[in-house]
Amino acid sequence: MEVQGLFFAGVASAAADTLAAFFAEALGGERVDEDGFSRVVFPNGSSLALVPEGWVPPPSDTNLGFLVDDLDAATSELAARGVPPEGEVGEGAGLRYRHFRAPDGRRFELIERT
Repeated sequence: MEVQGLFFAGVASAAADTLAAFFAEALGGERVDEDGFSRVVFPNGSSLALVPEGWVPPPSDTNLGFLVDDLDAATSELAARGVPPEGEVGEGAGLRYRHFRAPDGRRFELIERT
């Protein structure tokens, strides 16, 4: 598995809408309003999602996404290391992704560009 870097971050907040406006303006990203949340998308395709509190299952209030070159191979490699996937592969916005849990229960994901 080759992790190319942090590609996505999701942050839950009671002020998600205000934060989305702030980050889009302060960092110069494009704000995209989705179904119940907003993303700030940057020129390299990475994004920051601002979601309402409780959007990400506890104990997480964040979701970090790491870009990989091959999602299926990376999923198999993590499973072999004792880190089973959570849920099914998701798709959207030219990406495929799969969620996992860290030892403390926090959610993260691996992301592949399609």
